[in-house]
Amino acid sequence: MSVSTEVVITTVNCVFIITCIVGNCFLCAVVLKNQEMRTPVNYLLVNLAAADICYATFIIPTIILSHNVGHPEGVTGTVLCTIITGGNLAWIGGHASMATLLVIAVERYLAVIHPHGNKGKLTFRRLKVC
Repeated sequence: MSVSTEVVITTVNCVFIITCIVGNCFLCAVVLKNQEMRTPVNYLLVNLAAADICYATFIIPTIILSHNVGHPEGVTGTVLCTIITGGNLAWIGGHASMATLLVIAVERYLAVIHPHGNKGKLTFRRLKVC
């Protein structure tokens, strides 16, 4: 790819990542600040937002360093590649996001199957187990 294409791709990805981080931080702040919004489902959304923030935070170095800057040599380059630009920490956020979406899907399914009972209701105790 040409240099200008790499700059455009990196810039667009950085804008998306910054938007993701800022938007999810706002969601966390709103839910945690308002007492009436502290429900089990909203806590799942906060967990999903935190997982997205983790993913976006650790994917930034992968995008920027892999396209524009080479790795340093020696121990520093090995550590940088293994921990940050290898994407290992970003996968933690990705897996947490997937697990949270699975719990939300099961909770919504049970809410549809048992709309008037407590059998499918997500309580704080069940949320801790999940």
